[in-house]
Amino acid sequence: MTPSNSRRNVLAIGVTAQEFERFVPFLARKDFDVDRFPSGMGALEIIGHVSIEVLMVRYPLPDLDMEAFLESARHPDSACRHSPLLLLTTADLLDEAQGFIGRGANRAVDLASADGQIQEMVSSLLHVAPRKAARFLARMEVKLGETKDMILCQTENLSSTGMLIRTEKRYDMGTQIHFEFSLPDDIRPLVGVAEVVRQTMPGRDSVGGVGVRFISFVGDSQRRFESYINSL
Repeated sequence: MTPSNSRRNVLAIGVTAQEFERFVPFLARKDFDVDRFPSGMGALEIIGHVSIEVLMVRYPLPDLDMEAFLESARHPDSACRHSPLLLLTTADLLDEAQGFIGRGANRAVDLASADGQIQEMVSSLLHVAPRKAARFLARMEVKLGETKDMILCQTENLSSTGMLIRTEKRYDMGTQIHFEFSLPDDIRPLVGVAEVVRQTMPGRDSVGGVGVRFISFVGDSQRRFESYINSL
């Protein structure tokens, strides 16, 4: 049995609520944490800063040209530039969707396929997903107006551009957080400033907290952090 702390994160983008309700139950049973974002444009704000292990993208998207979406998702600065990407479409558009394979997409599948086929495809993509799920205790200082809020929390889903912070406290989008945490075999803590770019949703996300993107690092913290991330 897969340990509870090894659950893998999958993001479904552009699918309807009805489509999501159909495939999320059998994916969740296979130790995946599956979230949904209804629009392509909004999802780009998340995947640009928070590392997601597999992206499931509706073709066509309701609000964005697929070529433009893939170009942004695969930008060198995107946290998901290497994340496997599966296009979900209908039988009549499958050939068209497959035309994006090798141009930002890895696979394409008919949404009417059997549950097992979609599950198998997501599982196979997870074998090549960039796993960045290292967890560390971190000390955070959040400035709220004239006051400061000090918290000790755990990091989740690290990437070169951001991370998820596990905390029960809620912080507004754009809130700046001064962070400090240590890497394995490194006695000097990493220090820097991050900005809140995502809030998890109670009842839907398995981890409660906020997603942040890094704004700046102190000293050689960024070099040491990127070296660690590249070694995972």
